[in-house]
Amino acid sequence: MSGGAKSDLATRLSELEREAERREDYLAIARLQRAFGYYLDKGYWREAADLFTEDATFEQGVDGVYVGRERIFELIVRQTGGNVGPGLPFGQLNERLQLQGIVTVAPDGLTAQGRWHELAMYGHYGKDAYWGDGVYENRYRKENGVWKISALRFYPNFVAPYEGGCAVLKPVESETAWRTPALANFPPDRPPTATYKPYPDVFVPPFHYEHPVRNAQPIRLGAIGTADKDPRAAHLAAIELRIARLASVEAIERLQRAYGYYVDKGMWSEAADLFAEDGTWEWGQSGVYKGRARVRAALALAGPEGLAPGMLNNHYICQPIITVAPDNRTAKARWRAVMQLCRDGKATWGEGTFENTYVNENGVWKIASLHFYVTVLWDYDKGWVFGNIPMEGPSKVLPPDAPPTEVYESLPGVYLPKYHYPHPVVGEQPHRPELPPLPSADADRLVARIRSLSERVERIEDVRACERLQRAYGYYVDKAMWQEVADLFGPESTLEIGGRGVFVGKKRVFEYMSVGLGPSGPQPGQVINHMQFQGIVTVAPDGQTARGRWRAFVIGGSPWAAVNWGSAMYENHYRKVNGVWQIEKLHAPFTMYTLYKDGWHKVTTPNTRPESFPPPPDLPPSVVYLTYPNYYCAPFHYPNPVTGRAAPPPHPAAGGLAPLAPLE
Repeated sequence: MSGGAKSDLATRLSELEREAERREDYLAIARLQRAFGYYLDKGYWREAADLFTEDATFEQGVDGVYVGRERIFELIVRQTGGNVGPGLPFGQLNERLQLQGIVTVAPDGLTAQGRWHELAMYGHYGKDAYWGDGVYENRYRKENGVWKISALRFYPNFVAPYEGGCAVLKPVESETAWRTPALANFPPDRPPTATYKPYPDVFVPPFHYEHPVRNAQPIRLGAIGTADKDPRAAHLAAIELRIARLASVEAIERLQRAYGYYVDKGMWSEAADLFAEDGTWEWGQSGVYKGRARVRAALALAGPEGLAPGMLNNHYICQPIITVAPDNRTAKARWRAVMQLCRDGKATWGEGTFENTYVNENGVWKIASLHFYVTVLWDYDKGWVFGNIPMEGPSKVLPPDAPPTEVYESLPGVYLPKYHYPHPVVGEQPHRPELPPLPSADADRLVARIRSLSERVERIEDVRACERLQRAYGYYVDKAMWQEVADLFGPESTLEIGGRGVFVGKKRVFEYMSVGLGPSGPQPGQVINHMQFQGIVTVAPDGQTARGRWRAFVIGGSPWAAVNWGSAMYENHYRKVNGVWQIEKLHAPFTMYTLYKDGWHKVTTPNTRPESFPPPPDLPPSVVYLTYPNYYCAPFHYPNPVTGRAAPPPHPAAGGLAPLAPLE
C-alpha cells in the first residue's frame, strides 16, 4: 500500500474512532442520569451526590442555585426528609422515573447537555401520596474520561395529590411563592436563574437543542457494498455502516422524544415540522392526515398553540424498539406513550403504542408516518377499568384525508397492533454488515486499532440488543403473549417475580405466565401493562454476558380482578447464544403495589409468596423481603458511574420506625 493510501486509511480510522466514542458518550450519559434516579428511589443520597462534579450546581424550581457537591448532598437530604441514608424509613415512597432523554454531546466529546422527563411518585404511608412531573435540562462534563453532572436544572411542573390529581391544583400567587418549605433554613448560594409559575399555568423549560429536523446536522449514511480489495479498508467500511446505523438509532430516539416534548406544551408547529413533507399522522380512530400542514391542523384540535392555563397534555414517550433498514435510509419503531391530560378541570390519563416509520432525507431523519394505537383512556377519578373512555371517531370540525387504516376499540375492547419487528430470539435477526477478516496485527499497527474499534462497536450493539430484548418482554407481557415471552428465555434460564420463587427453564416460564396470570392473548376488559423504563445495561468485556437494571411501571386489573398500580425493579442477566441475546435470569423484586381506588398512602398489597397462586416454583425465593410500606433495595449490579465504588448496604434502620441518622 502506498504511503498516501495508508495515510487516508489512518485518517478514516481516526474519524470512526471519534464517531464510536460519541456513541459511547451517549450511552454513558444516559447511564449516569438513570443511575441518579435509581439512587433517589432508594435513599442513596450520597451516591446521588457523588455523580456531580466538585463545582457542580443544582437548581430546582425557584429555590435558587446551590453550588458544590457537599451542598448538593445536604440539599437532597433536606428535600427528602432529613435522613442521610442510605435507605428510606418505613412508609416513605420516593420513586423518580427518569424518562425520554435527549442528549447532545459537544463535538470535542468533553461536555454535553441532556433533557429528561421525570414522573415521580411520592408519599408517606398513612399520610399522603403525590404525583410529580417535571423536566430536567442538565449539563455534563467529562473529567479524566468519566462523565459527571456539572449542572442540574430541574423545572417542576406540578406535585399533585393522589386524590383528584392535577385537576385540583390552583395557581400560585407569584413566581416566587412556591419555594420548597423544607429549604426555609437552608438558603441557596445564588438566586434562581429564572422564575416561573408551575401548572396550572403554562411554562416551557428552554430547550438546549435545536429543532431535530429544521436545524439538524446530517449524519453519514455509511458505505454500502464496498468492493475494496484491502481487507483493512473493507473491514473499516463495514464498521462505518454499523456506526452510522447506531447514530441513526440515536437520531430517531431524539426525533420521537422531541415530538413528545413539543406535544406536551402544545407546540404544534414545531411537532409538525418533525414530519417529512408528505408525512402522515393517525391517532386512534381519528383517521389519517396527510402532509405537514394537515398534521399541524390535526394536532391543534387538542387546543390552542402553546395551550391555555389549566390544560395539561403530558406525553411520556418511552420503550423504543427501533429497526433501521440495511441501507440506513428508512426505519420503523415501536414506542409506548403514557398520557396525563387535563381539560376544563377534568383529569384524564391514557396509554398506548406507536408503530411509526421514518425516512432519512439527505442525512436527516424525519417522521414518515406516525400511528398511535390507543390502549386505554380513563377518567382519573375512576380508573382504567370502571372509568374507561371510548375513543372519538374522525373529527367533524377537521375531517381527515382518509379513514382509519385499522378499526378497533380501546379498553374494554382489545386490539394487538402488529409488531414491525421479528421476535428478538427465535425470529430472524436484524441484518448487520459482516466484518471481513483482518490480517495479523504483528506488522501493522492500524490492524490492531481497527480490531479494537470493531470490538467497541460490537459492545455498543450488544447494549442496544439487550435493551431491545427487555423492551420486547414488556410488550409481550402487555398482551399476554406467553409463548413469545417464554421464547425470550433459554432452556436453563430462570424467572423470579415478586416473592413467588424461582422457575427454571422456558417451559416453566410459560407455565408461570399461562397458569398464574391467565390465558394467552389479550382478554376483553383486562389491562396488564408492564412498561419497561430506565435501563442500565452492563455488557461483560467478552461480549457474551450482560446485566441489566430496569424499572417496571405497571397498570393492571379487570372487572373480575383488583385494579392496581405497581412498581417493580429488575436486576437481570443476559447471555449471548450463537450470536443472539437471551434472558438468562429475570429477577423482578416488587417495590409497591396498591389499589387504584385507594392509593399507596392508604392501602398496599403484600409481596407474593410461593403459595400465593399456582403453579408452584422449582426453587424457593432467592431473597425474602417486604414490599412498601417496608423497604427493600435490590443490590445494584454496577458500581457508581463516577466513583467506581459499589453501593453500600442500606442503613440498618432502613424500612423501620427507628430514625436513620439525621443531618447534624
